[in-house]
Amino acid sequence: MNVLVTGATGFLGRHVVARLLEERLAVRALVRNLSASLPAGVETVSGDIADATSLRRAMLGVDWVIHTAARVATAGAWAEFDAANVTGTATVIAAAGATRVKRVVHVSSLSVYAVEANGVTITEESPYEAGAGERGFYSRSKLIADRLALQAAHGGAPVTVVRPGLLFGPGRRPPLARRAVAVGPLRVILGSPRYLLPVSYVENVADALLLAARTEGAGGRAYTVVDANVPQAQYAASYRDAAGEHWRACYLPANWLRPAAHAAEVAGKLLRRAAPLTRHQLERTTWSAYYDCGRAERELGWRPRVGWADGLRRTFAAVQ
Repeated sequence: MNVLVTGATGFLGRHVVARLLEERLAVRALVRNLSASLPAGVETVSGDIADATSLRRAMLGVDWVIHTAARVATAGAWAEFDAANVTGTATVIAAAGATRVKRVVHVSSLSVYAVEANGVTITEESPYEAGAGERGFYSRSKLIADRLALQAAHGGAPVTVVRPGLLFGPGRRPPLARRAVAVGPLRVILGSPRYLLPVSYVENVADALLLAARTEGAGGRAYTVVDANVPQAQYAASYRDAAGEHWRACYLPANWLRPAAHAAEVAGKLLRRAAPLTRHQLERTTWSAYYDCGRAERELGWRPRVGWADGLRRTFAAVQ
């Protein structure tokens, strides 16, 4: 099989490329800079997900496209997120249709789901978040892209959507929490110590993307891919041990920051920039959800090869 990876030089993209090479598949990388460093054996093709012509050229002779490219940031204008995450995804899917690609695997996000109560279980049948206007620009753009990807699939496009959790692994320092700040010997963590963190080790996600590409009946389906739903306190303790650090966790009730989040939203609207903190984000750290991966296990045969605690140890060992 011939596989095109968008975002191949990014954090997830690099691990996807490595996984495909392990399977001895022919890998082509869409890059904006042909001098980008990639493993031996990877064919590089100059292009951009915003450029339909370069995408069609890159997809000639390709069987699968794994679309990892995205703008992942906490700052920037909406137009930047819209261009990369929404228009870029639509352009990738359209180019794949024009070149008769057999499968497009779109990397989405858990942030598309509505968490409507504390303790709710989320499956792929759970509703989309309704209040898109209250979301940060990244989450809002990923929701729109997820929706258009599945709409294209329902119209006959060979698209599969994969929704990973909080991504970590070698090459990127793991997140301590959804929101955390270092204050001397303390790590101030937003939310309850019992809040569940849906964590995803990057190599496990790469496995899921490969399975989504090669599984016959996966077209038109969406899959949640989370290694474990871990209470913040348990995760923080394992994180500290894996990093060899010495600090104490302090948990800050999310409601204490609601006025600051509201002010940040108002300032963001005036400046047409992404707010660094929104009320929606605060709500997501107040209401905990359990993300069920049963569909990925049943239909793709996916299970995490690397446990989340072992993944933390491997990640910190790679940066030390």
